[in-house]
Amino acid sequence: MPYRAMGRFTHEAVAVDPDTGIIYQTEDRGSSGLYRFVPDVPGRPAAGGRLQMLAVTGHPGHDTRQGQRAGRPLPVEWVDIPDADPDSDDSLAVFRQGRQRGGAVFARLEGAWYGDGSIFVNATSGGDAGLGQVWQYRPTGAAGGQLILVYESTDPDLLQSPDNLCVSPTSGGLVLCEDGSGPDMLRGLTPRGEIFDLAALNSGNTCELAGATFSPDGEVLFFNVQTPGVTYAVTGPWSRGAL
Repeated sequence: MPYRAMGRFTHEAVAVDPDTGIIYQTEDRGSSGLYRFVPDVPGRPAAGGRLQMLAVTGHPGHDTRQGQRAGRPLPVEWVDIPDADPDSDDSLAVFRQGRQRGGAVFARLEGAWYGDGSIFVNATSGGDAGLGQVWQYRPTGAAGGQLILVYESTDPDLLQSPDNLCVSPTSGGLVLCEDGSGPDMLRGLTPRGEIFDLAALNSGNTCELAGATFSPDGEVLFFNVQTPGVTYAVTGPWSRGAL
């Protein structure tokens, strides 16, 4: 059964704040929004709730795709989407409602993850070079919070088209799965915004990496290669390094 109140748009990923039950959702379009669904009953989205879109306070319609500065906190708020399931064949109908109310625009939001009290998302084609951005939303109450650009790639050899991501349970660092035009890699990103190579596929393999996640004890990192469909498990101890 579809949860219509959660919105009809080009969904990509979700991340749930375990303290509030709020569900954050990304939209994989060239012009996309960052959404949250505030359930009437935490843990029961089928019971209904409110769909909202992130907006930068004092800057209606803020465009995050270019001209951003890493590390600068932007105060944000959430605007309501009046009709989460519009009777329209326009795949951007929900996005347009949010934009009309001042919602911010991102470049292809994909992976989402809750960790360290924040929501992290990847803008796959964001940034001045179009190579990708990593964003952090830090809630500071029910109404708003801060949006921070953690990292923006300027060189495809450092990061290209980040897609899935996860947060290390030991350090708060990030694992980024690339989905670029050439051979993809797993990249690591420290809480200080320092990026490093973590793992590479065999030479010539250009298949997408996806689904990185740590075991509950933080000792094993799992990730997938879409073709031919392989899951890898990499053991730690991660706490001795950047992750």
